[in-house]
Amino acid sequence: MADRLQELAAAVDRELLAGLDPRRGTLEAAMHYALSVSGKRLRPLLFLTLLEACRIEAPRYLGLASALEIIHTYSLIHDDLPAMDDDDLRRGMPTVHRRFNEAVALLAGDTLLTYAFEKIAAAPLPAERTVEIMALVTRSIGKDGMAQGQALDLEFRGDAGAIAEIHRLKTAELIKASLLAAAAVAGMDGERRRTLARAGLALGLGFQLADDLLDVTGDEAQAGKKLRKDGEKGSPNAVLHLGLDAVRARIDALHGESQAAIAELGIDHPPFLELARLMLYRSR
Repeated sequence: MADRLQELAAAVDRELLAGLDPRRGTLEAAMHYALSVSGKRLRPLLFLTLLEACRIEAPRYLGLASALEIIHTYSLIHDDLPAMDDDDLRRGMPTVHRRFNEAVALLAGDTLLTYAFEKIAAAPLPAERTVEIMALVTRSIGKDGMAQGQALDLEFRGDAGAIAEIHRLKTAELIKASLLAAAAVAGMDGERRRTLARAGLALGLGFQLADDLLDVTGDEAQAGKKLRKDGEKGSPNAVLHLGLDAVRARIDALHGESQAAIAELGIDHPPFLELARLMLYRSR
């Protein structure tokens, strides 16, 4: 299981940098830098392992898989800016605005977002299927998804009741979309997609809670970023507002919800199942 996940992650890493040459100027150098910093590659791995579970040749869709990671990377570049979370490290390396400057970081993030849709458009799929995937991905990252979640995060003033919605929008919607993109490629019917969407939301919410837990209890050297900053900034960290025990119990409940939905779909592909577990129970 671990070997297959590592193989797929390495293939995604190669695809991410294909076609980018840092010698072609500062903008492309910043894009290349952001994508070359190692990461979990969670979203493309969910997409690819679900394709494998559906008996589909996953390597054909590496471009589409990489688009999901490229979108995530653009969001991290912007999230790290001084006007947002103001972070100096990302995955153990200087953030893009520290390595280059704020203006280049903004442009690199913007360009990565458009580059992701170039990748989706080039997928070996019928046009109507490509448009369908573009629609579900854009919904997950715009005013009804990640961007709105980030806006609510910035406006957060300590209302614990708002945290779950922020987590859903900021994190879980794109994770759900990664699964639904694979479902679209596989031609799943509507009922199975609704079940998969439940699994995706549970996994996304649990993943963000695990991230909150890591910020409070984790090790900075392992995480590759500054921890225990949420309390300083008044961020919507569930641990700080609900407590460790409540967050751990909620992670367990979300794990149960996701596993029930996955079982209902009859998915028994070990790499996918292991990835779904690691998302909620992790050390970095």
